[in-house]
Amino acid sequence: MISAFHLFILQFMKSSPIPIFVISLPDAQERRAKITALLNKTGLSFTFVDAIDGRSFDMTTQPAYDRQRRLRFFGRDMTGGELGCTLSHKKIYEMMVDQNIPEALIFEDDILLHDNFMTALDAVLGCPVPYDCVRFFGTPKILKAKKRKIYDLADGLSLNRLCATPGGAYAYLMKQAGARKLLPHLQKNTYPIDGLMGRSWQTGLDWLAVLPLTAYVDMGLGSFIGDQRFDKKLQITGLRKILYPFTRAWFKLCETTGKKIWFARTRFKDRHL
Repeated sequence: MISAFHLFILQFMKSSPIPIFVISLPDAQERRAKITALLNKTGLSFTFVDAIDGRSFDMTTQPAYDRQRRLRFFGRDMTGGELGCTLSHKKIYEMMVDQNIPEALIFEDDILLHDNFMTALDAVLGCPVPYDCVRFFGTPKILKAKKRKIYDLADGLSLNRLCATPGGAYAYLMKQAGARKLLPHLQKNTYPIDGLMGRSWQTGLDWLAVLPLTAYVDMGLGSFIGDQRFDKKLQITGLRKILYPFTRAWFKLCETTGKKIWFARTRFKDRHL
């Protein structure tokens, strides 16, 4: 949680330097109360954005879902909760474009912040490094990913480029340019939002990560997305099931090649920075 030192400093701040949007279902009262208390302590102003509840979606008929492509590469459907979450983030990107918002900090409503989060946020907003998106993570395995340090921020924090497609869209900065890059890929969805964010070779999204860890998910609140997303059981039959080992292998090959190419393409720019 936020340290006493940061609370002392931040009590003098009356508003955030950029808009802060918190994605939350309208009836998620416990979550809204907890995130309100957390962010009020920082002195940063924020706005709730009503999430799209996809738990009752019929995934066989959803117009915003590319079911054939999803089954071809994953062998099972996205969950309605995953699609609803993705469309909720899309809602903010559309708002940024429509209202000409240059940059926003986006939270999901089940986040917690490490002591270093405010230092990280302030340092990123003041650094000269260009980016479309900066992601704040809390999963320890992120630290093991292949990475390239780009810029030292403060207090041992740094901006890094990862050669990976990590999950996690619970806390990140997004610029309008990044939102514009993602929106065309959010018309017919194959991936949850965090999966899409990592696919820079496909979207062109120039995203970076702050390390060490700065924000994490409050596991005590449970998940509205649903644990079905972790079920690896195939939902396909017939010819599609026979072909699946080959289509899945092709997908993994393209993903592995794509992230390595992107990592290599950005080397000169990152070294220059």
